[in-house]
Amino acid sequence: MKLTRLFTFITLIAVLAACGGESSQQQSRTIEITGLDAMKFAVSGEAEGLSVADDLGSNSELVRLESITVQPGQEITIELITQSQLPKTAMAHNWVLLTMDADPAAFAKAAIQAKENEYIPQDLTDSIIAHTGLAGGGETVSVTFTAPETTGEYDYLCSFPAHFGAGMAGKLIVEESGS
Repeated sequence: MKLTRLFTFITLIAVLAACGGESSQQQSRTIEITGLDAMKFAVSGEAEGLSVADDLGSNSELVRLESITVQPGQEITIELITQSQLPKTAMAHNWVLLTMDADPAAFAKAAIQAKENEYIPQDLTDSIIAHTGLAGGGETVSVTFTAPETTGEYDYLCSFPAHFGAGMAGKLIVEESGS
């Protein structure tokens, strides 16, 4: 009888340890993004889970961010820093993650009319998974959220007028690790 309990206890410990290893892969993650006057999202270099494009000319320490890959249910913090000498009313950025079925072009078009709400259209809030506030030059804003459980591609964008049209957008790719 004691041997059976000991075996059960050891098995339980082994199962809990295995589960602990799984959750360590789901650690929270912070991604620092820079919003530029060129109306692009940029990062300081290549990193695991980030897809980047060409450098941004005179700002050679930064590269344009194209996509972010995360695991389902992973806790993510986006820190958005705006680099600009322009007044906030002329140049500000936010980061808005949309649901998989949302139309980013329609969202950006509606956002133009939502100045009083930092360019977040009230009638489309059900299309938003997470968003930051607006950041003017030298300001930092952040948002922490849990990545969707459904794998696939989710659009993110800056909803400040004309920024989406200028290419200030990308994809959050949710996929199982090792996919």
